[in-house]
Amino acid sequence: MKDFPFDPGDRATLERLRRMPVFDAMDPELLPALLKLARLRRYDAGEVIIAEGDTDQLVYFLIFGQCAVNVDGMDLAAISRPGDVFGEMGMVDGKRSATITAGKQTLCLVLDGSFLDRLRGVDRLAAQALFYRIFSEILAGRIRAANARLLGLEEQLKDLSVPGPTF
Repeated sequence: MKDFPFDPGDRATLERLRRMPVFDAMDPELLPALLKLARLRRYDAGEVIIAEGDTDQLVYFLIFGQCAVNVDGMDLAAISRPGDVFGEMGMVDGKRSATITAGKQTLCLVLDGSFLDRLRGVDRLAAQALFYRIFSEILAGRIRAANARLLGLEEQLKDLSVPGPTF
């Protein structure tokens, strides 16, 4: 991994970030201030970005590349769209529930969620509201995808004449 500060003069990366849906709700004047707190990290193929079970509050915004999501040794998903966010659950509770591995060279904007603890007053409330809204939207999308996958698996069980789970 190569870690370096975000360069506000890097207009190409700044424009990529501004086009990301996760930042579209943010006040355009707030983005440069937020980026002063961020780092850029470049990972080579096969490098672990997040290890399941670790604890930290880092949130990752994919700029380019591809990552695999793995839980308990099972591949679950791929992260490949610029603007995809991962690691947000660590910002909420500090726990890592999956291993994320770079599938090819990957560049991420990384933000340490503990910056919220350093803010005071209205700034803190506004930043928390914005990030929790963003994370709520992300998690809602993931729950919908998980529900669809679960329904598909239940259909496969029916096709195999295997009784499904009872709740």
